[in-house]
Amino acid sequence: MGYGLYQFRGSTVVESSLRTGLSLAKNDEVARFAHDKFSSLPRSDQRRWAEVYLRGLLLGHGRKSVRRIAEEVLRLPVSQSLQQFINQSPWDWREVRSRIAGEVDGLLSPRAWVIAETTIPKRGDHSVGVERRFVPSEGRAINCQLGTGLFLAAEAASIPVNWRIQLTRRWTDDPCRRTRTYIPDGVEALPAWRYALDLVEEVGEWGVPRAPVVGDLRHAAGANLLMAKLAELGADFVFEVPDTFELVPGPHLAAVRGGLGPQRGPNLVRARDCLRGADIKHRQVVTWAPGVDGKHRATQALSVPVRLPSDPGRRGGPALHLIGTTRQDGRVKLWLTNRTDLRAAEVISLGALVDRTASDLLDLRAHYGLLDFEGRSYRGWHHHMTLVSAAYTFAKRSAVLGRRERQLS
Repeated sequence: MGYGLYQFRGSTVVESSLRTGLSLAKNDEVARFAHDKFSSLPRSDQRRWAEVYLRGLLLGHGRKSVRRIAEEVLRLPVSQSLQQFINQSPWDWREVRSRIAGEVDGLLSPRAWVIAETTIPKRGDHSVGVERRFVPSEGRAINCQLGTGLFLAAEAASIPVNWRIQLTRRWTDDPCRRTRTYIPDGVEALPAWRYALDLVEEVGEWGVPRAPVVGDLRHAAGANLLMAKLAELGADFVFEVPDTFELVPGPHLAAVRGGLGPQRGPNLVRARDCLRGADIKHRQVVTWAPGVDGKHRATQALSVPVRLPSDPGRRGGPALHLIGTTRQDGRVKLWLTNRTDLRAAEVISLGALVDRTASDLLDLRAHYGLLDFEGRSYRGWHHHMTLVSAAYTFAKRSAVLGRRERQLS
């Protein structure tokens, strides 16, 4: 069945009916947004199906299934054609994401590029990338896809502009699985940190002005490799790390090094121990607004010089600052940054954008269809996530611009 001709109930709905029933009848803000963001799609019917899906994701309630979108947006039983557009139509999601990123950059003037993972629970194991994984935030193993997103973030909002689905070798090394889910040639299994690095590199290629890369690496394997590669690229970063993260301490620790007990490697010290020996010059009282609720917090922070471990035979890795604070609940938070010129308050403020993004991820999951992709293909997953990003961009643009208008009135 072609995209320009649809069969249902013994009647024929031609492509002109879709055009008349949607774009021309609803020459509104959604239509104009869709016209701009989906202009790279080569065929007019593809652009109109993209608008249909966008409108469906913006529905204020309920599961965003293909059938429901088709019925509620078009009032027509054409879910099969919409499903084909998402799962099989060969349009390039990268061009659309690049346009979304440009829109978000102009809207938010982002302070950070936040890297965040999200689980997408699934039944069975036929959808691309599904594995049974232990999820630290859940405290248990669940059957899910695992997506990594890059969010352009400011205090007002964080919006995802690029995505990767994490694949294991069980998917990439099995010809039957590759064929069944249409995994493209050249797509291979990567460690989690490489997906994050790929996102940063690709968004940089789109010409989006760079901002510090921010994220929570407390449960991430290969965190040191990600930071080393970002430093090589000349990218700034702020990452939360676990207190067991091993570092090469600065000279401030020489006086107390002997009392730290045995270390796992030469000259390596756990992050929590790197803060020992910090004197008054390393202490700052900081105030910052986390961004989600806008309330200001004050705390005492320690900031000490450290380096990443390096390969044998090489001198220490990039120069960093380790910043530590104690929250009201007693939990110690630790950040690593290569922006050694920043005061602790600025680093903590950037790190707090992780919480902003976590809040927006919950919103995406609950209201914008992030969890609702029903297909099984690699292409379909990327198409769906791209349109979720488009829907969230439109929603947040309306909210941010409305807030600005109210402030000016």
